[in-house]
Amino acid sequence: MVKSKYLLLRAPIEGQRIKRTFLRHEVRSVLPLKYYDETLGLTGRRVLLARVISRVVPAPFVNLYVTVIMSYFPPKSLGPYLSPLSIVLVCLVFMVVLPLSPIVFQAWRGKVDLDVSAREMRLRFFVFSLVCYTFAYVIYWLFQCSLMSVLAAAYFGVTLAVMISTLRTKVSVHAAGVGGPGTALLYVYGMLAVPVLVLWVAVVWARAYLKQHTLVQSVAGLAIGAIVTYFVYAFLYTS
Repeated sequence: MVKSKYLLLRAPIEGQRIKRTFLRHEVRSVLPLKYYDETLGLTGRRVLLARVISRVVPAPFVNLYVTVIMSYFPPKSLGPYLSPLSIVLVCLVFMVVLPLSPIVFQAWRGKVDLDVSAREMRLRFFVFSLVCYTFAYVIYWLFQCSLMSVLAAAYFGVTLAVMISTLRTKVSVHAAGVGGPGTALLYVYGMLAVPVLVLWVAVVWARAYLKQHTLVQSVAGLAIGAIVTYFVYAFLYTS
């Protein structure tokens, strides 16, 4: 009798374990290293164009592009210690590879898609990115490279603002990621950087067309990136 009761109690537990194992396997088979739009069955030339735009301008990549521009075509001195290559390497490690690594790892495990489309899953990745941007800022500041320390500070501010906004709605990180660095280029280079406005429109369109965000969420991300970056540069940047 005791043994039969034990088996009856254990059966639901074993069933739950099997169900959880099956669900984990099912998620892995659907999501490993996939972008969310790839699971929606979207097709066509415009979808392909929107995907190309989205894949080449995730926020850390845009930061790298801007760092290369500012390092090799600096509007002012880079400071006495860092070369353009060393500046780019610091950015690559602390503002590209490290912020992306936990997302790629969790996507490989099948826990998230590469877009981290689930809003409630984004907080942990934002926090880790803020830590990485803080390290980048400290390194640039210690080596007296104010041109890049301001960019790192702007990225910290934009990420913090997007993280707070994400508690209410899923604003576009892609749009914020081009809005912030684009504003930095406009602030530093003036009219030479006006073509970046075309990129802003393209990214807002692409994220909405791929059904990753509403148009309002995409525009909100762009606005957050632009506004926060403008105020950071207004307070910290000196020519």
